[in-house]
Amino acid sequence: MMMNDTLKPGQATLMHGMAERLGADIAAAVNSGDLSGSEVSQMVTQCGQCTQHDACILWMLEHQGPQNAAPDYCLNTQELSYVRATQSRVTSD
Repeated sequence: MMMNDTLKPGQATLMHGMAERLGADIAAAVNSGDLSGSEVSQMVTQCGQCTQHDACILWMLEHQGPQNAAPDYCLNTQELSYVRATQSRVTSD
């Protein structure tokens, strides 16, 4: 996966942390073909464009363990919900 040269420190960590809280396994989604490497890169870029990094860090500190939804300001809510839904579909088959 090629990363954008303008990555802000920690944005990939925040994106993956949010995915973990929501039960969206990004690596499994890539391995199954539900997400491409470029889609993951776009998600990381979207996270970097967010203006709520401090709020995101605090939210994750206050919301340990599985969560049902991302905070309203998360720019990757739709993508993370999609990944979680595709993984739920696979595990329920």
